[in-house]
Amino acid sequence: MRSNMYLLAGGRGSDTESLLRAAFAETGKEHPSIAYIGTANGEDRAFMRYLEETLKPAGAGEVHLVRLLGFEKGSEEAHKILKGSDLIFISGGEVEDGMNGLSKDIRVLLRELYELGKVFVSISAGTIMLGIAWPHWDDEDNHPEDAWLFDCLGFASTIFDTHCEWEDWVELRKAVELSPEGFTGYGIPTGGMVLIRPDGTLQPTIPLDAYRSENGEAVYIGKFDGTDYKLSSGASD
Repeated sequence: MRSNMYLLAGGRGSDTESLLRAAFAETGKEHPSIAYIGTANGEDRAFMRYLEETLKPAGAGEVHLVRLLGFEKGSEEAHKILKGSDLIFISGGEVEDGMNGLSKDIRVLLRELYELGKVFVSISAGTIMLGIAWPHWDDEDNHPEDAWLFDCLGFASTIFDTHCEWEDWVELRKAVELSPEGFTGYGIPTGGMVLIRPDGTLQPTIPLDAYRSENGEAVYIGKFDGTDYKLSSGASD
């Protein structure tokens, strides 16, 4: 049976530690062991050490890097760490790099573990990776209109963006624009988190910015607080 998922926005000034405490409690362990997936940042050791400074005070036990890049890709050791951990943490960086670093067998294993009740926590690009898709540009600066969606893990049946309210969710809007008519995607503002229950229900800690695909455009439809839409006009704050 699935567990709740904890999708954090992160961003400068976020109180990430308190949100992680709630996620760690989901495991039922006082100090849960963490399988750390860092493909989105090239498995950068400095990035991992930086996040450990938040993971440890929040109650994490041992934190193990799941090596998935280069010759370690999809290794037996990676499978062992993922299966044996109490919680899987997907870190930030670049979304497309993060997905490209997950081999087919690792994606299958992650899905199996999710369905079996393994707790998943993500931050920033990792949160986007748990959604269904994200846009790719060959030349975003010169041809921002030319983009297509690539598949993400799809554990959450929507598309999220994180801590990009300052740029009016430009990438999220493109993703929604490329999605089927009536599709809704969500921006999680800096410092926020979305708890996703096993039935797919979204429970955000702060209101999300919601966009819907209408006639090939991403239309802002208001703030989503987990119960209903607070409809407003114009762009998000």
